[in-house]
Amino acid sequence: MAQQFIKKIQRKIQLKMLEKSTPEGLKKLGEKKLVQRFKSAKKASPALKKLLDEARIDSEAVSSSEDYSQLSFKMAKENTFNRFELEDLCRPGALDALSGVLTSSGHSGNFAYGLTTRQQRKSTPDMIDLALQGVFNIDEKKTLLVNCLPMGVRFPSNVVTQAEVSVREDMALALIRKFSPYHDQVIITCDPLFLKVLLDEAEHWCVDWKKIHKHLIIGEETFGEKFRDYVGSKLHINPDNPATGIIGSSMGVGELGLNLCFETLETISLRRAINNNPVLLRTLFGCKSPKDPLPMLFAYNPLAHYMETADRDNDGFGELLVSLLAKDTPVPLFRYQTGDEARLLETGEIKAAFQALGLPLPQLPNMPLICIRGRHKDRLKTGLHIGAVKDSLYQNHDFADKITGAFRVEADSPGLVHVQLRRKIKSTDVICPDLINQDETLFTSTDIKLWSYEDFPYGQTLDYERKFSYLS
Repeated sequence: MAQQFIKKIQRKIQLKMLEKSTPEGLKKLGEKKLVQRFKSAKKASPALKKLLDEARIDSEAVSSSEDYSQLSFKMAKENTFNRFELEDLCRPGALDALSGVLTSSGHSGNFAYGLTTRQQRKSTPDMIDLALQGVFNIDEKKTLLVNCLPMGVRFPSNVVTQAEVSVREDMALALIRKFSPYHDQVIITCDPLFLKVLLDEAEHWCVDWKKIHKHLIIGEETFGEKFRDYVGSKLHINPDNPATGIIGSSMGVGELGLNLCFETLETISLRRAINNNPVLLRTLFGCKSPKDPLPMLFAYNPLAHYMETADRDNDGFGELLVSLLAKDTPVPLFRYQTGDEARLLETGEIKAAFQALGLPLPQLPNMPLICIRGRHKDRLKTGLHIGAVKDSLYQNHDFADKITGAFRVEADSPGLVHVQLRRKIKSTDVICPDLINQDETLFTSTDIKLWSYEDFPYGQTLDYERKFSYLS
């Protein structure tokens, strides 16, 4: 009990210190760590040394983050995990102290993994508890965390009650109904498609969401504000009023960390404000057309991850590259390609954009911000991005109630979208709306082909252990 009390005080002190920080100050500290870690990692990892030698890069000549960003060198699954043996990727002694292995999703066809040492595993619960306290106040509220993420993704904690159910909606709902009366709040972690089936199944379980103070942490996929609004309507959460519950998101990459980027109350409020203004959408998010997706707006910790973008377009979006700054990370990864398109968003840009329109500025987080709009391959030749289609399905809530959320757009016939209906719902019983984004029609009702749950040709049932492919 005494140890828990001490850690509670430590969390309070750490969060108070963070409140006094600025994005610019944190980034400068991270840049100093970057150069040190990069030089020491070359000596520790045979794989990294070989890659740098092949690229004729002298790490000792890198003296600043500007020097670092000029390097032609990049790491990816193909030239690291697919090429080198495990002992060549790791720091000396890492394999002897190994505690856990987490695989990537394998969605790209290439598998990679993140390693955790025993020492790291001991410190992980404290880091998770600090993050949960910062958003959900778990030190003051007895909390049940129901983890519905697949593939052994876990959130070890010394504070919250944990229920590990993976992708079993029946178990999740049974536990929520049974244990929520004994807790002040429930946090559910899941991905968007599994969340949809969980909400649908809750109707049969007669779960009274009004009586449960609940929050969501959604991972695995990007989502738009229409989806957040829809989920809020089902759970009786007002996304603009955190007192009713929080619907937030976290982005992880198996090789880099489970909490690489994350939404905060400030980023959610800011994203929703930008989404409601076409000028801000163009200026800050590069959304020049309704065919563009609404990017996720995340905060990140620049003391743990150095973020940069390469080959940027006119809107500032480029290939996301991530460097790990932890001294003891088992597999040193630098300028690692995640496959995402991203843009680093500066505080000054946000302030200038709002001031130019005479709009009140939402409270900004005291951590750096990054916009993630998904993967380049998710955009069709017509310019339409899968993310825009995904969110448009939730414009009409009556229609959204009747679908699973799974759909497929074929690259060779981009004028047609296939949508899967929920079990026991016939296409003849559904009035199909146009799919609209920002008042522009993406697909007319005649371009939407509805399939019964059993006849959906792109997977009769969803395998929630894997990421779903929306584009053939």
